[in-house]
Amino acid sequence: MIEINNLSKIYSDQFGNKVKLFEDISFQIEDEKITTVIAPVGSGKSSLLKIISGLEKQSSGDIKKDSDSKIIYIPSDPSSFPWLSVRENILYGLDKVNKESINTLVNLVELEGYEDHYADNKSIGFRFRISLARSLAQNPHCICIDEPFCRMDQLTKIEIYQLIRKVNKETNQTILLATTNITEAIYLSKKIYLMGGEPAKIITGFKIDLPSAQDIFNISSNEFNYYINEVENNFKKVDSKKVLFKSI
Repeated sequence: MIEINNLSKIYSDQFGNKVKLFEDISFQIEDEKITTVIAPVGSGKSSLLKIISGLEKQSSGDIKKDSDSKIIYIPSDPSSFPWLSVRENILYGLDKVNKESINTLVNLVELEGYEDHYADNKSIGFRFRISLARSLAQNPHCICIDEPFCRMDQLTKIEIYQLIRKVNKETNQTILLATTNITEAIYLSKKIYLMGGEPAKIITGFKIDLPSAQDIFNISSNEFNYYINEVENNFKKVDSKKVLFKSI
């Protein structure tokens, strides 16, 4: 388990003024589960994930984890090197990975047959699969995924939702997701934390108890609507003007 304790982030704006982006953020990332932070645009979700991944420094607070725990960050615009093949992209930066392991990862992210293809003219969904496989190849404790779905078309979104659930189920990979989308947060997660306000704080957190085989197309069920209403009502207590997306 990774424990986030009282994280705060202060930055200087273009006029040199100190701005507190978020403060006293505390929550837990449970091992082998998908945890989601859902918050409006501008609440500091990306900075939070980068801090947890070690790519950015917090102003105060700490992160409790094993010293050898590796945390990987996947940005909202997934990265790949256009001059490298799918296989070479997955292997980039790694010293020793055997061929069998790479083949397993390629199959896991459903890129079999594309190992020698180049990603320069491929879709965002294709490049996300590469980023996910490259992250898994590093054997991380946790993968932080920063709102990757916003630029995907509807069909690709659903495919990637299902892929993330599959990876989590088959590998027990711990995943932290940040999003503004209520539906995808509920569909993907076992635990959701709501983050909002100015400066942003954790409003509340609750477990998601839906059937493991919950169909993304069945988002009008009573159970699904219950969680959607819970999220909306909690955010209205903080700021009813902030926009969250309900649909996929």
